[in-house]
Amino acid sequence: MMQLFKRSDKADIPALDPSAIVLGGQAVKVRKVTIGQWRELFTVVGTLPQMLVSVMTAPAESRISYMLAVMESAIDDVVNVVAVLTGLEPAWINENVSPDELMAYFVAVARVNDFGGLLKNVQGALKLTQTLNQAAETAMSAE
Repeated sequence: MMQLFKRSDKADIPALDPSAIVLGGQAVKVRKVTIGQWRELFTVVGTLPQMLVSVMTAPAESRISYMLAVMESAIDDVVNVVAVLTGLEPAWINENVSPDELMAYFVAVARVNDFGGLLKNVQGALKLTQTLNQAAETAMSAE
């Protein structure tokens, strides 16, 4: 049997941590966002949170186009968020990281942190608050 391809030991590729994403050739661990990072994120973003909510609440078949629109209009916010979460400098990210790597990192962070579940819980809490307020108003008007 003729061997077409030979394995070369010269090209040993280290195993990548399954919880890591490669950004600009550098492996970056995807972690849960801490409360401290969450607070810091709000200091570096402009309209990104509202835009991300629109992406998460968009119909599934439209999410890609929504996300591309967010990336185009809020790229500086995206770079700043990735800088906070990874510890990489924004200038380094701008020079070394591709848009597809940024997107892969964003998706991985969203999965690890279950942002969709967080959004649903917040929506549920808002509905509960609204229901409680209506009940309180009804009770007060009945007195």
